[in-house]
Amino acid sequence: MRRAVGRLSRHLKGWRTMLFALLVATVGVLEATNWADLVPDGPAKGYWLLAISMVIAWLRAITTTPIGRRD
Repeated sequence: MRRAVGRLSRHLKGWRTMLFALLVATVGVLEATNWADLVPDGPAKGYWLLAISMVIAWLRAITTTPIGRRD
């Protein structure tokens, strides 16, 4: 367990501050956003969510860089 934490710490070198900033920004967005109004309500709500998830999957499919790597 201790070696895994040490290895993770080395991999996060330089990223910890950015991750903390992202966490604070995420909390701010969650606090400020009215999530009920984010996706239009009505009978097409399921289609909106399906379309959003399909776009996300398509973007992941067309990228060539592995997740979490630069090259």
